[in-house]
Amino acid sequence: MEKIIKQENELNSSIDEIKEYRKELDVTYSTLVSKSTQLEYTNSLLEKRVRNLSNLNHISRVALSMFNIDKIVDTLADAYFVLTATTRISIYLWEGEKLVNKKIKGSIDFTESFSYPMYLLEKFTNEDYSKIYSDLSRKITILNDEKVIITPLKVKERQLGVILLVQNKDQLLEINNEMISALGIQASIAIDNAMNYAELLEKERISQELELASSIQKQILPKGFERIKGLDIATHFSPAKEVGGDYYDLSLKNNNLSVTIADVSGKGVPAAFLMALSRSMLKTINYVSNYTPAEELDLFNKIVYPDITEDMFITVMNAEYNLDTSLFTYSSAGHNPLVIYKKENDTIDLYGTKGVAIGFIENYNYKENSFELKNGDIIVFYTDGIIECENKNRKLFGTQRLLDIVYRNKNLSAKELKGKILEAIKNFREDYEQTDDITFVILKSVK
Repeated sequence: MEKIIKQENELNSSIDEIKEYRKELDVTYSTLVSKSTQLEYTNSLLEKRVRNLSNLNHISRVALSMFNIDKIVDTLADAYFVLTATTRISIYLWEGEKLVNKKIKGSIDFTESFSYPMYLLEKFTNEDYSKIYSDLSRKITILNDEKVIITPLKVKERQLGVILLVQNKDQLLEINNEMISALGIQASIAIDNAMNYAELLEKERISQELELASSIQKQILPKGFERIKGLDIATHFSPAKEVGGDYYDLSLKNNNLSVTIADVSGKGVPAAFLMALSRSMLKTINYVSNYTPAEELDLFNKIVYPDITEDMFITVMNAEYNLDTSLFTYSSAGHNPLVIYKKENDTIDLYGTKGVAIGFIENYNYKENSFELKNGDIIVFYTDGIIECENKNRKLFGTQRLLDIVYRNKNLSAKELKGKILEAIKNFREDYEQTDDITFVILKSVK
């Protein structure tokens, strides 16, 4: 009996061991199943990342090969829809002072643009731009289960715009956010490249137009006036930029030589445009009338005044020399006085008349003076580009220096005197940049 009981106890003990072993097997199995599931999930994520990286690489190459911003924006919008959980998208880009909506995809009813003064934009920090983008995102109507993701577009410190993405909250997974961030970086680079390319093309176009304008401006300068009856003449025109606001003109009618020099306020294209208009008007007035220099300025001012803006004006020295009588008559509209050397008494001085610049007062009667030009006398018309020429020490060339140069070289020809003036300007300025147009006309009586 005892033997049977002992065997029964041993059997029960073996059964308990088997149960414990089974439990261990169950735990091991569960662990293996769990690890297998995790491994499958991890593999799935890795496969998705690999696919996304491959797609991202393809989209990047496509976008970077484009230089049309609208096409780039279309490509990026499609990419966000395909590679992320985006259901709606709105893309804004900066165009100067404006934040302009360039693309919407999905049901977004807000597409307004915004303007900010440039002086404010120049002071904006990244935090200021973030606030603008955040305020903009709140204007998009979303459902309770949706969220707007703000993706700023920038390269270094250059703000390009913002992409606003609408997605379901439960789809905002880590891998989704990675793709959104990666696409944002690629989008910024592609858009920045396209903007730089567009700016380069625009600069080239403007440069070509300025070269053409400069060529035209030089072509319309009078030619063939180096020597006429009793006068030795030299002229010079060098704009500070491709085109300038200075001009001079000479014309001969009924044995009267008309000489005009003018300076339009400002520089570059606007000044050159007003210069061309002014030249045409004065030339026409001179051609169709027998007015004196002062009367020509009276009429010119009346014509120009209604159309000239408050921030622009024209200074003019208008003169006429009669080849038969040697009478020289001049009138100034706010222009620099003439430098006149008179050989008879060996004196040099400034001669001008009182008169406001063209465009200041609507009805203004300009004054004029006259004198007989005698053999050896010299007259220099000039614009303020000479006397206001600066050197590296910010000192001005000045009127007295011009007077001294003319007096010291009074016995030279007009062409030689021109060379001396240019040489003095060059030596004075040295390597300092020319900041204003330099224009002058020299008349020397050689009877």
